[in-house]
Amino acid sequence: MLQPILRGMPPHTHKPRVVVLISTAIVGGPAKGLLQVIPELARRGRFQVVLCTFANRDDPETPFLEACRALGIDVTILRQRFHWDPGPLTVLRALLAPPGSLLQTHGYKEAVFGVILKRLTGCPWIAFRHGTTEENLKVRLYHRVDRWVSRSADTIVAVSRELGARTVGARERAKVAIIENAVAGEVVRDPKAGQGLRARCEARGLVIGCVGRLSPEKGQNVLLDAAARLWRQGLLFTLVFVGDGPKRDALMVQAQEAGIMGSVRFLGQVARMTEVYAALDLLVLPSFKEGMPNAVLEAMQWRLPIVATSVGALPDMLVHGVSALLVRPGDALAMARAIAGLAQDPDKARRMGAKAHAALYPRFSLERRVQRFERLYDRLLESA
Repeated sequence: MLQPILRGMPPHTHKPRVVVLISTAIVGGPAKGLLQVIPELARRGRFQVVLCTFANRDDPETPFLEACRALGIDVTILRQRFHWDPGPLTVLRALLAPPGSLLQTHGYKEAVFGVILKRLTGCPWIAFRHGTTEENLKVRLYHRVDRWVSRSADTIVAVSRELGARTVGARERAKVAIIENAVAGEVVRDPKAGQGLRARCEARGLVIGCVGRLSPEKGQNVLLDAAARLWRQGLLFTLVFVGDGPKRDALMVQAQEAGIMGSVRFLGQVARMTEVYAALDLLVLPSFKEGMPNAVLEAMQWRLPIVATSVGALPDMLVHGVSALLVRPGDALAMARAIAGLAQDPDKARRMGAKAHAALYPRFSLERRVQRFERLYDRLLESA
């Protein structure tokens, strides 16, 4: 159920309240994590979670709000006249008024509101650090603002030790808590479930998937270079990009100029990812930078063989040659060889997929992630 701010405050309960602030229209990594965790926190019943998101006055329904509605998650919509409209501070301050309230922010704009609200209310503040994008100067500046402002938080949460070490200064290291990403439950892989997508894509040969924002740091241009090498070597494949972003047009031009556009598909944002994973034979993650990619966790859940760059948390999640093939970022030749090796040895690919799946639990279970949230909330409330 969606709650515009004019409809009043969520009812107060005896439970400690956690006000979660995120500004997003899509179901990217941070939003996906919240959509997993919030229903489970509600089921366990120890905390009252109030999810808030910014929106312009005339914003239409977004994929994020649609996903919240589908899961029965209440959302308090903070309407703004312009990007930095301070009006929502009044609503957020009222939400944080009950004793034992916590604030949790995800993103640069949310962090700016967070530092102000901490001063206004004195509530403990949790600032999440997520992976960064680098498509333009403005976005890079926003990430710098996030890092600088969130230093004032009581706790800074990162999804991996590598991300925490990379994005948190020495003075703030004592504030860092690691809460790794997770997947929910088991999936039973039914090859028939992906037949519809394969047919719509007119897929031929090995179906290779790349899931993520089409942005410079994600390295899809390197994967296209690797794909061009494989095509020249005679490998029959269909390369499927799932996601959207500022590099889409450039990637399409690159595929066209390489002569492989007939073997490449750009699907954009996909709501039902189960059909995608069921259709894939292999997942490739060619990123230059990562935190803890949800796409890799989901591929592990689906027992897919994985070729990925050795960045971020990936070397800690996967063992090269056992549960995945890891290559240096930017190395198209090594990536092409890894893909070709798995294509030529289906038994090895299946074994790697099974080993990756076995590494998921209990470390990356949703239950363990939710427990870490609850322990963090308890610790901050005890010290408040």
